[in-house]
Amino acid sequence: MSLIRRISTSITSSVDRAVSKVENHDAIINSALRDTQQAAARARVRLERVRKDGHALKTRHADVQLAVSRWTDRAKSIAATDEAKALECLRRRKDCEAQLHNLQVSIEKHNELEARIADQVKKIEARIGEVAQQRNMMRSRQSIAEAMRTINNIEGVSYGEIEDTFDRWEINLGETEILTGAIATTDPLDSAFLAEEDKAELRAELSELLKQDEEKPS
Repeated sequence: MSLIRRISTSITSSVDRAVSKVENHDAIINSALRDTQQAAARARVRLERVRKDGHALKTRHADVQLAVSRWTDRAKSIAATDEAKALECLRRRKDCEAQLHNLQVSIEKHNELEARIADQVKKIEARIGEVAQQRNMMRSRQSIAEAMRTINNIEGVSYGEIEDTFDRWEINLGETEILTGAIATTDPLDSAFLAEEDKAELRAELSELLKQDEEKPS
């Protein structure tokens, strides 16, 4: 392959790649937007799972709190009659208090994690909205650019060529109308009568208006 042909091929290839990139802008944005929306959907599902886990922790915390109160009441109720059993109730209460402390720590960490995830999901969804809005704006600009390019192409055609096109269009329409009987024949006498009848109706309407004005009290 000659040097000139290689250079020509290289330039053509570069132009094709550039054109391809321009033509694929919308597709690239749509693909990225779709992937982001899918990722956001997965994040929302996981956030719901985290919230359910948090709800379960809080339910467990409330149950253990009730257990602490219950073991306390039991210890008090039998302290006078069965000291050993009362001490066992207090031991159970102490175990529940340890669980309560661990659950409280877990709930605080879980709340922090849930808030962080919720904030990230909110930012992702906001970014999706921004990208979608920007894509729509770019689409509108592209439509306008294409319309202007079309106008410029039309303006690039000479006035004589446009007139010739209209003339050919008129001839084709005229031939079609004649063949299909779309052009109706006009009867001069009928047209004259119609004009006089229309004028008579208008005179009658005018006379009626003047009569109504004369009848109005002064």
